[in-house]
Amino acid sequence: MTRMKDFNAPTNMSRRRFGQMLGLTGAIAMLPWKVEAQGGVQTLVFALPGLVGNFEPHTWVGFGDTVHVMDTVARGLTHMDFANPLPRPAIAESWTVSEDGTVYDFTIRDGLTFHDGTPIDAPAVLRTFQRMKDEDDPTRPELSFALDNLGGPNVDGFEAPDARTFRINLLQPDAAILGRLSRPDMVIISPTALEAHGKEIGLNFVSCGPYRISSVTPNERVVLEAFDGFYKGTPEIQRVVMQVIPEAVAQMTALAASDLNVTNLIPHSNVDRLEAMEGIRIEESAAFISAMLAMNCEAGPLADIRVRRAINLGIDREAVVREAFFGKAEVPGYITPAAEQGYAPEHQRHSEYDPDAARALLEEAGAMGAELSLISENSGFWPRLGQVVERSLNDLGLVVTTEYLDGGTFNGRLFDKTAHELAFLQRSAFFPDPDGRFSPLFQTGTAGADQITAQSGLPEQAQLDAMIIAANAEGDPERRTQLYVELNNFMADEMMPVAAVVNTFLPVAVTADLEGVNANALGTYRTFLEDARYAA
Repeated sequence: MTRMKDFNAPTNMSRRRFGQMLGLTGAIAMLPWKVEAQGGVQTLVFALPGLVGNFEPHTWVGFGDTVHVMDTVARGLTHMDFANPLPRPAIAESWTVSEDGTVYDFTIRDGLTFHDGTPIDAPAVLRTFQRMKDEDDPTRPELSFALDNLGGPNVDGFEAPDARTFRINLLQPDAAILGRLSRPDMVIISPTALEAHGKEIGLNFVSCGPYRISSVTPNERVVLEAFDGFYKGTPEIQRVVMQVIPEAVAQMTALAASDLNVTNLIPHSNVDRLEAMEGIRIEESAAFISAMLAMNCEAGPLADIRVRRAINLGIDREAVVREAFFGKAEVPGYITPAAEQGYAPEHQRHSEYDPDAARALLEEAGAMGAELSLISENSGFWPRLGQVVERSLNDLGLVVTTEYLDGGTFNGRLFDKTAHELAFLQRSAFFPDPDGRFSPLFQTGTAGADQITAQSGLPEQAQLDAMIIAANAEGDPERRTQLYVELNNFMADEMMPVAAVVNTFLPVAVTADLEGVNANALGTYRTFLEDARYAA
């Protein structure tokens, strides 16, 4: 069967002719999600790569079907829509912060209920958060990561002082916590459902988002119905069918026949061709996804900052954008992408391509001809990216060999500083706050700083740690933005543990009659469909 990365649709065909060419139009018409979408109910069909059917938020760790469903059926105290850089009210209508930045009081909206009719009040919210912290809670799943993702040991505890006030107590200020509360693993769970189902809540998930779960068929589809108690009002589209459609041919045919309305699974290589087809629109989002080249600061010649600077100068990022992403990407500044708070145009100097200066640094460091290994995942855009980066570095006079590994093998070596020299690293904006790219990756004590880049031993690391803490403790948005601008410059100028390679997005394809799709969110794996509607 034709795989997604190999498929190219002709540009001069209508959707109908395209489907006829593939010989699958009749088969698509008989598929179950087509039948589900009929009957006079306004329906949106969304493509999933797979579907396990367990939506336990406190063990959520990454991409895939779980986040699409949780974003559509659940909400937390705050919400970030990837258009406004600051968190917005969601289940909490407002909040206050103590003068020392360690106590957050959230006022819960009045009159809301969960999908099962249970009232949403502060004790109900407290039940979800207690489950994160109490290791003896009988409903707590094995390998619960939620508290770590909220702030870990810095979270001192939770309270419900009255029926509408929920409180989070911190040991140290953390301005990013409002953004973290919008993550998929911070959604509020119905306490009634939690008590009824315990550790099986993921298979019987009840929250308070714009849609509620009507039915789940593992490996096939989830059917969602609009919820008339959502805090923003009832969604205009009454039903969402999240259908497993992993193959490119089936996705293209379904789009052509309007049997699929939204997907963010389209490869970059097919964007221009799809966009030229009748009745299909490509919505390109802001580039929140960053690909970086991590350099092990303890490994051989990489211990010399002149070599790390040479590698950074020697990457042809324009070629990366052109060849690996077919023009659907951006040359980055440094750690913070242009779409996020903390970026400044001056950061583009950190990604300049200057192979002559790079060769001079290698000569000065005595590293010309040095052999280095690069590890990369063997799926998605990584092989194309690896080819361009390897060629750039070898053109400088280095001898770089790339190993393309399955995900498990790659991660095993990435998180072991004795098992890699150069390694690709991806960071996406599950919540678009600048701290999400610094504290988890570059602060002493994290796997990023201690193992991936091994930068913890650099003499500048203590100052970097202090700068990260100060930036995340700053409550004034303008001053906080400037601190992250300075963080980018300091790490690039004084340390260079990673080279920023490219910023990109997941292309979002929709049928042309659909409006209000949040492409910025879909472009970085988040799925907010409550504002979607069909043109009159």
